[in-house]
Amino acid sequence: MKRISIYLILTIILVNSFHSQYFYTPSLSNGNPGGLNMDNEYPFGSGLDTSWKVLLPAGSTSPVWSVIDSIPFPFTFNNIFVDQFKVSSSGVLTFDINSTIIPGFSNVTIPDPAIPNNSVMVWGLEGTGSNDNIVTKTFGNPGGQQFWVFFSSYTAGSWSYWSIVLEEGSNKIYIVDQRHSGSAAPAITAGIQIDSANAVMVTGSPSLSNLAGTDPSPSDNHYYEFTYGAQNSLDVSGVDFVNDPYLHLNDAPYSINGVFRNLGLDTIINMKINYSINGGNTVSEYISNLNIGSYQDDTATFNTSWNPTNAGTYDIAIWADSLNGGSDMDNSNDTLHKNLHVFDISTQRIPLLETFASSTSQFSVTGNTDLHNILSTNQNDYTLVKYPMSWPSPGDPYYTLEGRQRRLYYSINTVPRIVNNGIVQLNPIGFTQQEFEDSKDLYSFMNLSAEYSIGGQTIDVSVNIDPLCNTAGIWDNLVLHTAVYEKTTYNNSSVNGEIEFYNIMKKMIPDASGTSLSSLSGPNNPTTVNLTYTFNGLYNLPPDSDSPIDHSIENSVEDFQNLGVAIWIQDVDTKYVLQSSEGSIVTSTYEQDKKEIKLFPNPSSDYINIVLPSDNSAYTMKIYDVIGNLVLSEKIIESKFEYKINLSDFTSGIYQLLIISKDKIITKKLEVHK
Repeated sequence: MKRISIYLILTIILVNSFHSQYFYTPSLSNGNPGGLNMDNEYPFGSGLDTSWKVLLPAGSTSPVWSVIDSIPFPFTFNNIFVDQFKVSSSGVLTFDINSTIIPGFSNVTIPDPAIPNNSVMVWGLEGTGSNDNIVTKTFGNPGGQQFWVFFSSYTAGSWSYWSIVLEEGSNKIYIVDQRHSGSAAPAITAGIQIDSANAVMVTGSPSLSNLAGTDPSPSDNHYYEFTYGAQNSLDVSGVDFVNDPYLHLNDAPYSINGVFRNLGLDTIINMKINYSINGGNTVSEYISNLNIGSYQDDTATFNTSWNPTNAGTYDIAIWADSLNGGSDMDNSNDTLHKNLHVFDISTQRIPLLETFASSTSQFSVTGNTDLHNILSTNQNDYTLVKYPMSWPSPGDPYYTLEGRQRRLYYSINTVPRIVNNGIVQLNPIGFTQQEFEDSKDLYSFMNLSAEYSIGGQTIDVSVNIDPLCNTAGIWDNLVLHTAVYEKTTYNNSSVNGEIEFYNIMKKMIPDASGTSLSSLSGPNNPTTVNLTYTFNGLYNLPPDSDSPIDHSIENSVEDFQNLGVAIWIQDVDTKYVLQSSEGSIVTSTYEQDKKEIKLFPNPSSDYINIVLPSDNSAYTMKIYDVIGNLVLSEKIIESKFEYKINLSDFTSGIYQLLIISKDKIITKKLEVHK
């Protein structure tokens, strides 16, 4: 009898073990799993890529199942082959296609009898809105495809976007947190239910909220990764280096600093850390008195420094083993590699300061003030570019999609924010002289300069790049960024009380991706990059950030005489800025014409006189108010070089005057005081 009891106990353990063979990895980084799905997140039929297919259309006021659909590649769930599924408008995907149970909109913890066996869920969503569609799409190449089931514009207080993803080959399942209204309040049960007694649920469920924000791109997404099998008890991965990727030989020896992540169940108390250079001898050290819990990171500094004797590019690898005296149970994720570039020649670094702020943010006022208090005492020692942002609502009217790309590149989600040299993020509120000194106290290994000229609405830029060293392979990942900015703007003044804004980015040439520099070589081999851009159309001040300037038909330049050019060279992957510079303007016909045009009196209350260049050209005069409305438009006959405008119908404020000829547009600021 005792033997039978033991057998029964073992049977129960084995059965439960079989049914519970999933574990999940919490969200550890931004983006979509594997980076295969790069589609923006919009409602079906209103911005979503048309390649998505509707599985369950909008319009259901109560929970319903979709039609049965097929998985487009071989897939196993709980180690059993499955090829069909259906999805409920309450956020549950089930492989039990014969189940008649329809989970309600009210979610609870799992396992729960309201959920069919063999289900994956973001339970708690409601597909009751007119835009609430479940759509599907397959990404990737055969052997490693992902099948996405996308709850597009579903409802959780307000609109909320989530997906369930099946992955070919690995048989992994992902739950992806994608995009949400600022007023959304998702309270989700996210997980997998095998049956009424066995489930794995994301911590925080059934009140799991969103980590992703309002951005429609995948850059702010988060995901939970579900893997079949038992989670390893001992598993540590190298995930990052603290070292700068560009080093000066005079500073050797270098301390090696690595970031390690515990992917196992057991807390790591001690381990052996290792590094090697170019696959050579391994440097190993034991570290103890640790307390690295599951999915936590820890930074370790090796006591043995690295002392190269020559300049060059070096491959450094770090990994950990001998975890708590045992072996790492997954060697596939152990080792992290990184290239370190060592130079023996350097020049002065000009720091790049990129600021993210908004005329609708009260905090931006303080940040701008504190920043400029420091910069005013460090003239000509920096390069400054400011990107107006889209929040707080309604956002800065000079917000641009290119500024948005820079924000996403750095994962900026608050204003004000400043990024120094691409690698250090700070709040400009309280910005100090020491922080500025830190931004410039870095080596550079190239000289960089630029000249630019302006003719009408066309800007021509000539960039000279002079690498001082030649280290094979270091230039393959660099880009030149060129930003045209307006030195002072006024028309974007808003609720925060600021009336003047400095170094506002108007256009990146050719775009926010920059110009590849893969052909660079040195030393003694300078490269010239010539760029040109013509601002299209007439001036427009967008009403808010929801309608950013459309560069194909219009521009937001208040005064073309007031443009500057910032340039910098950046490592795409590490975001490290190697050098920056401000362009120098050269004499242009535009500048001469600008000087010849005179407005007086300015400011004025009754009338204003305009003196035009004496070149026998025909001109059209246009005046726009601060929000971009055309107030006055008149043709000026040839040879009439002085023109008088009656201001009796004008209200007090700042206006933009455009003098338009056949080959140029000249702008002037007009102030009316009543």
